[in-house]
Amino acid sequence: MGRVLLLLAILLLTLPPAAAREPAPTVFVRMSPDHLRQAREAGLEPVRLVDYGSFAWLELAEGDLIRLQAGGLPYELQHDAYRLDLGGQSFDPVPDGVRLPAGWQPAAERDDAAAAGHDLQLVQLIGPTRAEWLAALEAAGLEFVRYVHPYSYIAWGDAAALERAAGHDFVRWTGPFEPAWRLDPRWRTLGAEPVPVNVLLVRAADVEEAVNRLESLGGDPGARVALDRALSHVSLRLPAPALQAAARIPGVYSVQVAPTNGGLRGEMSNQVSANNLNSNFAFPGYQEWLADLGLNGTGVVIANVDAGIRGTHQDLAGRMLPCSGSTCGGALMSDHGTHTAGIMAADGSSGIADSGGFLRGLGMAPGARLIEQVYTLAYQGDSPDMGLLMAESYRNGAAISGNSWGPSGTPEGYDFYAMQVDVGVRDADPVAPGNQPLTYVLSIMNGGGGISTQGSPDEAKNILTIGSTYLQRIDGSQSLNIDDLSENTAHGPALDGRKIPHMVAPGVLVDSTSSSGDDQFVLKSGTSMASPHVSGAAALFVQYYRALRGTDPSPALIKAAFLAVAHDLAGHLDADKNVLGHPFDSKQGWGRLDAAAVLDPAVPVRYYDQLSVLDDTGQVWQRVLRVGDSSRPLRLMLAWTDAPGHGKGGTTPAWNNDLDLVVEANGQTYRGNAFGSDGWSLPGGGRDWMNNTEGVFLPPGAATTFTVRVAASNITSDGVPNRGDDTDQDFALVCYNCLPGGSEGLLYLPLIRN
Repeated sequence: MGRVLLLLAILLLTLPPAAAREPAPTVFVRMSPDHLRQAREAGLEPVRLVDYGSFAWLELAEGDLIRLQAGGLPYELQHDAYRLDLGGQSFDPVPDGVRLPAGWQPAAERDDAAAAGHDLQLVQLIGPTRAEWLAALEAAGLEFVRYVHPYSYIAWGDAAALERAAGHDFVRWTGPFEPAWRLDPRWRTLGAEPVPVNVLLVRAADVEEAVNRLESLGGDPGARVALDRALSHVSLRLPAPALQAAARIPGVYSVQVAPTNGGLRGEMSNQVSANNLNSNFAFPGYQEWLADLGLNGTGVVIANVDAGIRGTHQDLAGRMLPCSGSTCGGALMSDHGTHTAGIMAADGSSGIADSGGFLRGLGMAPGARLIEQVYTLAYQGDSPDMGLLMAESYRNGAAISGNSWGPSGTPEGYDFYAMQVDVGVRDADPVAPGNQPLTYVLSIMNGGGGISTQGSPDEAKNILTIGSTYLQRIDGSQSLNIDDLSENTAHGPALDGRKIPHMVAPGVLVDSTSSSGDDQFVLKSGTSMASPHVSGAAALFVQYYRALRGTDPSPALIKAAFLAVAHDLAGHLDADKNVLGHPFDSKQGWGRLDAAAVLDPAVPVRYYDQLSVLDDTGQVWQRVLRVGDSSRPLRLMLAWTDAPGHGKGGTTPAWNNDLDLVVEANGQTYRGNAFGSDGWSLPGGGRDWMNNTEGVFLPPGAATTFTVRVAASNITSDGVPNRGDDTDQDFALVCYNCLPGGSEGLLYLPLIRN
């Protein structure tokens, strides 16, 4: 290392004196404290440096970066560190200025009275968020509405507050949040007819005045619904030419045309989902397997959100619970809803089997109970209230919400609906005190392969979005290509680049209960048939975890537990008949559901479920662990229920709080989601700043005792509402093949604070 420092010092000394240098472009890098210290000892002088404790953020002249590269000290270059994606425009506001589409006047040039009053503003920081910076901006008179990557906040305030904010040295740029950024480009050139619209309103604004102005444009607003502390929502119909005027109303955060193309999305499939296979053939015996585990979902309630259930079916009659609320099905019945309910929790009591001996009416969690909700009953005009559905699921005792439908069949980006379900996963019933978590399982759209063929709310961050694989043939015989994606299933990625779906499950010609009679069954295909397997498996895990820990697992822990050991489909085919690589990708996600690996693990497992909260950027959680069985792989999965994103749709990045999974073993550093072509984690790989699931997979023998860290790379938002301050994030971590480290057991290092 001494030779490296000497070389770096020589290179830095070759720079001309500062007074003689021409102004040069700068770049931005992250460095560890040790490497920064060594670089500074060698003479590195950053243009700007922000110390976050566990890492530093540096602005360097390009020449210094070249010399840093030659010196050999590790760093992470931040490409396009400040480039925003808003309203279909990509720009860095400092060198590029504000970019607006034709026909949109910058807010600063408006001459009406509203331009001088309170409205939405945009503030970009110099780097990752520090809590004291936000406190200073609030003291300046700004009220935060949403974080937008990179390093930017949409806030409510007037021009004077914005001017005060601009005076802080940690603020890089300020300006109005332009009306053009409140209306997606797709909705700017519609015809003259009225269209259904979702309008998001800032609760700190004069909401009554904003609604009155919407009415003056020809709208007839429905009831206002609070989404969270910052935003509320109203549905109405507006003449399409009035959408731009609506976006200019102070207090209007987003105008989104409501999609109108939404809708609905046996034992053999259970055995495939449990990975109980012999040369890719399933065999009867799922009930016996569950009995050996002592699991069947008893005590767990699943909300089947669909189009109605034939609750008198022989295999469902014992599973149904009464449901109270405006979204409960009652007398409504459908073949689709009856089928998905059967996959989740039919109990097989009819005893009817197919020619292979598989019970036709046996679900994944035959001891779980079901409540029936009908998604169409949540519609208010042309738009469903996803929050109402989730609240009534929770109020009726559900731990899991199963959804084989969606309000949009085309990609919308991280829109209003995606934001609603992300809010509900953390707190499904905002009227009740505290947080009421709800695991939300969704069938991805039947998009037919391709690129980004999902619908909405498929791009939500905190849910489990599920794609489809093959199962059997039309004659009921088993297919051997159960590890191929079915041709109907959608491929991601999300429009902002995040990877979806998260996992896949059997969805082709699945045998389950039918609404045509109390003893009838039917084969159905679609992603609608895939996600109920995951809902049922999640119910089994809830029962398993309750017995293990005496409490319910969080939605993040359920997600981490299943994704860590999903079945790798590398070498098999995607929906376009192209060969799949190893996970993590935007086709299979983390792989096919493997319930046995979760519920009957062959290795010791450690669960860490939201026990710690990271309050500030730079904090680190750490444990020392050891491998339980050196002949088996080590698999770790980090997941967190992120703060809700912007909810505006389009390609604007939707991630908020950024955590990093880091594993140090045998002198190597492995980071979450940095995988090689062989599917194993690469030493020295880069960070994933987009996805809120991160895995590290090491082959047998790669580690003995190791250190695992969860690092807060950027805490921007209130990830844990109803506790603490406005910048925090908890997390779940599952480690397969793990034991406490050394004779001291679990080692806990205090959070590293700035």
